[in-house]
Amino acid sequence: MFTAITHSQIYVLDQDEALDFYVGKLGLEVAADADLGFMRWLTVSVPGHPERQILLERPGPPRLSEEIAQQVRDQEPTERPYGIDCGLRDPFGNSIRFTQPKG
Repeated sequence: MFTAITHSQIYVLDQDEALDFYVGKLGLEVAADADLGFMRWLTVSVPGHPERQILLERPGPPRLSEEIAQQVRDQEPTERPYGIDCGLRDPFGNSIRFTQPKG
């Protein structure tokens, strides 16, 4: 039985730019930043709460094939009347939508 979800993951095209946004602008803190050789494990969390982390992951191997990674990279955020919107489908056909509301 699950008792907690400790990590969530979002794709970012540039981990340093994402770090600047999530830490520098939103005020989260770096929980882990490790070069694993095959990928950079970069997580952020709410200050004082490292038990819940967000992995800022570049799309590509080892998690995604290069073909699927390219599809993820090609999703452009779009300015809408309600904010910035981006939609995509995962390899299983699930629809995922990220929205940054205005305000």
